[in-house]
Amino acid sequence: MEDLTIELGERVLNCRTAGIVIKDDHVLLHKNKKEPFWALIGGRIQLGEDSAQAVEREFKEELGIPAKAQRLLWIVENFFTYRGRPYHEYCFIYLVKDVEDRLLGTGGIVSPEGCDFSYEWISFAGIKELPLRPDFLPEKLADLPAVPVHLIHRERTE
Repeated sequence: MEDLTIELGERVLNCRTAGIVIKDDHVLLHKNKKEPFWALIGGRIQLGEDSAQAVEREFKEELGIPAKAQRLLWIVENFFTYRGRPYHEYCFIYLVKDVEDRLLGTGGIVSPEGCDFSYEWISFAGIKELPLRPDFLPEKLADLPAVPVHLIHRERTE
């Protein structure tokens, strides 16, 4: 399948999905070992796939676990620069359940060997210390919305 990413000259239009897993006042985040920032686990939506299916697929691919998109939290129109290119991204962020409760306990590192990403449980208190993208997340993660919220967010990421 093809990712819903469209190159428009110097600019990029991207459709992404991401999931939030919370356990004991910790959230599971990941960091590409080549990048300076942390992010929610997720990835690009593929053509013909809905955003909930995509986040479940991403958890299966990245962590090898069955996951369920429980509910949509945010629909984000995100504008940022990455590696010198302006991005216009639509991101669907879900609360996600580890269906079989296979993720290790909080404080532990969950990274599969040979993986390009580090996965760690980060406490809500410690999240404010991290470079996290999108940068609205440290504030919003402590108080998840009861119904889906539409956000328009502009940031610069390098």
